[in-house]
Amino acid sequence: MQGKRTLKPRDGNPGPIKTAVIGLGRAGWNMHVESLRKRTDYQLVACVDGEADRRREAESLGAKTFATFDEFLKAPQGAELVVIATSTDTHCDMSIRSLNAGLHVLVEKPMTATLEEAQRLVAAAKQASTLLTIHHNWRCNPEFRQLQSIVTSGILGRVFLIKMIWNKFRRRNDWQTLSRYGGGLMNVGCSHSIDLALQLLEAPVKDVWADLQQVICPGDTEDHAKLLIRGENERVIDLESTFACIAPQSKYTVMGTLGSAWLQDDEFIIKYLEPGSLKPLATQETLAATGREYGAPGDVLHWQEKRLPRAPESMALDFYSELWQSIRRGKELLVKPDHALEQIRVGMLAKKGTRFK
Repeated sequence: MQGKRTLKPRDGNPGPIKTAVIGLGRAGWNMHVESLRKRTDYQLVACVDGEADRRREAESLGAKTFATFDEFLKAPQGAELVVIATSTDTHCDMSIRSLNAGLHVLVEKPMTATLEEAQRLVAAAKQASTLLTIHHNWRCNPEFRQLQSIVTSGILGRVFLIKMIWNKFRRRNDWQTLSRYGGGLMNVGCSHSIDLALQLLEAPVKDVWADLQQVICPGDTEDHAKLLIRGENERVIDLESTFACIAPQSKYTVMGTLGSAWLQDDEFIIKYLEPGSLKPLATQETLAATGREYGAPGDVLHWQEKRLPRAPESMALDFYSELWQSIRRGKELLVKPDHALEQIRVGMLAKKGTRFK
């Protein structure tokens, strides 16, 4: 293995970042190689995969290829950054070895398969002279950023509940249905949704309740998840993600003391009350309700409505551009290791008491 180099996050180099992709499957090839090959701020110099036909595809792009990670580390082709897109069970070891070799690391989600691995990796990153980040790229999505802007705007008053419904009906039988590789819905899709939920929570996690089930997919992992995540600010995220629901539902609903917002087709609809429009309301002490009616007589609510585009491109971020700024200019990482550690911790709390590990 090569000796440890001393790449600095503020290196001042205006040129492309020489990058290696480890694993040429769905994520490695479709998400990372296909993106990197079109960019001028990154240069794909090496790829690693055990399949010869996949290596030939990468060689056609001008990348040096290796059958194993060990071979790559012996001759990294001047790579500065490694993108680790292998099975989840390999993330911790490959990431630590890459950091120890003086390489910046972008590891696919989830960061690791277990909380103990996550803690070891974050500790290693704090000792490294290079950067570690995690591909929680949904933070860049304009739909999520629009939702986040509504939550933080104050238009809904105190936001107390946010519903996130990420449902589909899909049967899978690949490696991600097997626990020995770090599979399961909690790692496949919920690593993204939990990461977003933690951003929307805007407070440390107070407690987590979850129901995990295996419903329609083979293997030994969960394919249905229902989580309630409560923050120290008493805000609750109601997160549902399943491979076994075809019924249409709003992906996002936000409830606040002054109204609600929800996603409908290509718009976020916001119905809200002006802060000063609510008159003080005293509790009626008698048992006989006035007029035998629910509600307070004369308490008229004057609703306002706004409609915002679902995913304006102007709100989108580019994950790789953000990472270039962090490596070359020292900009704060979009996704810090501690963020991913908390995502893993919450996922493990959800699994506690279930048969899924």
